[in-house]
Amino acid sequence: MWNLIKILLLLVGCIWVCGQNKLDTLPAWKVNFTKFGGTPTLSPKGKWIAINKFSGNGADTTYIAETANGKKIHKISGTANFINEHLIIGKSRDKVEIYNLNNGDKVQYANISNIYILAKSNRYALLTNNKEIAIYEAREKIGQLNNVQGFGISRENKLFIVRKNENIFEIWDLAAKNIHCIYRTVNPVRKIEASISGNKLFITELVQDHDSDQLTIVNKAENNLKVEIPKLAEISFTEIQKGKAFLINASVRSRESPSKVVDIWYGNDAFLGLDKFYFKPVLRKFWFYNPDEISAKELKLPHDLDIKSLNSKRYFLCYIPRKDFNYLTSNLSPEDLNDAAIYDRITDSLITIGSFKAMSRLNRRKVYKTIYEQIVSSPDGKKFLASTDGLKWTLFDVSGKLESVIEKEGLELPVFSGKSDNIYFESSDGLWIYNLKTKHLMQTKIAQGQITRIKSNIYKNDNRILSTSVDGPFLIEGYNLQSNITTYFLSENGKLRIVVPPTGNRINHIIFDQKFKDLYTLEENFNLPPFLQHYTMEKKGETFFENNNTDKKAAKIKQEILTFDAVGQKLNGILYYPIDFNPKQKYPMVVHIYQRQRQESNEYLSPNNDFPVGFQIRTLIERGYFVFLPDILYDDSGTGLSALECVNRGLDRVLLNPNIDSEKIGLGGHSHGGYETNFIATHSNRFTAYVSGAGNSDIIRSYYSYNNNFISPFYWQFESEQYALGKSVAEDKSLYLKNSPILNVQNVSAPILLWAGKKDENIQWDQVMEFFIGLKRYKKDVIALFYPDQSHAFFNGTPAEKDLTERIIQWWDYYLKNEKDIEWINQMKKDAD
Repeated sequence: MWNLIKILLLLVGCIWVCGQNKLDTLPAWKVNFTKFGGTPTLSPKGKWIAINKFSGNGADTTYIAETANGKKIHKISGTANFINEHLIIGKSRDKVEIYNLNNGDKVQYANISNIYILAKSNRYALLTNNKEIAIYEAREKIGQLNNVQGFGISRENKLFIVRKNENIFEIWDLAAKNIHCIYRTVNPVRKIEASISGNKLFITELVQDHDSDQLTIVNKAENNLKVEIPKLAEISFTEIQKGKAFLINASVRSRESPSKVVDIWYGNDAFLGLDKFYFKPVLRKFWFYNPDEISAKELKLPHDLDIKSLNSKRYFLCYIPRKDFNYLTSNLSPEDLNDAAIYDRITDSLITIGSFKAMSRLNRRKVYKTIYEQIVSSPDGKKFLASTDGLKWTLFDVSGKLESVIEKEGLELPVFSGKSDNIYFESSDGLWIYNLKTKHLMQTKIAQGQITRIKSNIYKNDNRILSTSVDGPFLIEGYNLQSNITTYFLSENGKLRIVVPPTGNRINHIIFDQKFKDLYTLEENFNLPPFLQHYTMEKKGETFFENNNTDKKAAKIKQEILTFDAVGQKLNGILYYPIDFNPKQKYPMVVHIYQRQRQESNEYLSPNNDFPVGFQIRTLIERGYFVFLPDILYDDSGTGLSALECVNRGLDRVLLNPNIDSEKIGLGGHSHGGYETNFIATHSNRFTAYVSGAGNSDIIRSYYSYNNNFISPFYWQFESEQYALGKSVAEDKSLYLKNSPILNVQNVSAPILLWAGKKDENIQWDQVMEFFIGLKRYKKDVIALFYPDQSHAFFNGTPAEKDLTERIIQWWDYYLKNEKDIEWINQMKKDAD
């Protein structure tokens, strides 16, 4: 059925140019790898599906195929979106193209800075670089405005613009049946924002020569409400029960200019460094806005309290922001919420409910627990979930009364049913259901023993409070971390069925129509470039956007999953063979380390992949290397010692392969993998050479450092997250000393290449310099590459990335292939002489 599509897309999919041996051809070789990416989109009625083709410079083409039978296929420049069932609009730089899928007609526009689509009203708007906006219905221009100042867009196809007309600021509704001005003011408009429900417009006005500014709320009935707000206040609002009410917050940032002489840091500052990046208000005001009464009542509370919506028209959560925050997680929002209270708007009273701990969730890609929002409210505004111990969820009535403790640890994100009668829990052991009437928790048969994620629920985030709900049929993803297999289930009318059978392919995106009759997945695997798969009730999978045949060598890639025991657990390692593998030869091998890497085994091997950083698997296997990615997990001995054990046990297993030259093995990693490489280099003699990028060398110094990337002191990374040491330095100094590479730098026995960007705000670049200085002191073979304008990782295609890529490959070739005619490496030997 899809033969025509296959033939056409073979011409435009992932293009392969035969691998080159010379490094000066490497950038040109990499550029020729393109792949399908982004999120595929369905037309409003599902007749067409669109998917982007990405090149090294971003999306440059969109392909559109008819979903029914594949008889028609079209393409359009740039990233595209559907206007209606037969019109699609694409934008590439400042050029726009409108394409009629029924007859192939095209209309092009130039000098366009942005496009806005109003699918429900069959309209789109084009904004020029000259700040003129033209509005079209189908392809007929129905209006044009100049002097456009700004926009406010809602999720319900609303488009409002600010236009200056002489000395008057006008707000125009471009989605209305008859485009018209809905509000005029002499005050400059600082911001406009539409409510999610779409029927309210919030306008922040700068009132000149006055001590206060003004918030105007525009209603459909033109009964506008004006609220006096603090000068230069930033306005935010939270919808309550889909627009039945609103909580309005006006916050004023400190306007004091920082001292040019001294920057003062205080030991009790819970906002340390955040004032430069994070909204740290010095004044807050809150209002409860009732649209039915066309009134906004200010909530009078102590000035240091923050107020958050619990999706209730009466009760709100109050707390002192970041009180007693101790920076033990990476969150900008603190991990604990101390001395919380419920504010009763009717009685104007506060009810103390205690302190809450943040819950954790398994990060599937990084494969360790991360902290997330810790208060989840129901869609009807009657209940909320929180945790008093960070291990189990507790159910509260919205008034603050404790209803029940859900006696199970390991339950992750809760999602309420649309009727608020059940709570579904994601977990690392299948999907669980808690019945709010019977107070009974039950494990479903869905994905038992697997990581589960509900894929079609609604999330509303208010920095602290999460309101979740799912109504009607919903989709659940089950993921088996050990086998790297994914399954999708559909829950409908109390019945469960598999809609995407278990697959070892990586599913990057899944899209579906409203009735779940048709599902489309964007899939890939290590030897399969991304392709689009179609699933229906009758068919369990049919490929119709495939491009794997264009990468001639992809099918030749051989991968083997090995198992080994280390740190008391069963681990995996991914072994890639040289692409033209000859079983009669021996080959060098390069080992890449980070943490658990089993989940990377089904990523398509393009040389442009973002992971691993500075380590191109495809390039290496093309050049005749084995590549090995062992899992690394940790036990009580500490991060470095655990990594050493995992790598040693992984090496013991992989070297059972007689084609690997045990005398020519390299080890490399970036960031956390760079730290692990540094540590292993100080404790091992099994490697011929090392490459370490942006890695810590002195973990005690790093523990006591400030991380500008996460905007906080860095000790959370060691105690509760990636390093997983579980203790402070003061609690177990020897643990940190035993796992700090710099203290054994004199033991490095093989040449090591270090690299870092000098604008790295995650791992301080001078951690790399420190390791270099230590190696130099003890006359070790070391070269350090410092890139002045780069940060933690380099963007693909930049001069720095090209330089680093070539030097790393040359380093491996020099030490693992004896290709000694490389001057910049030979210079190290000359300096030694």
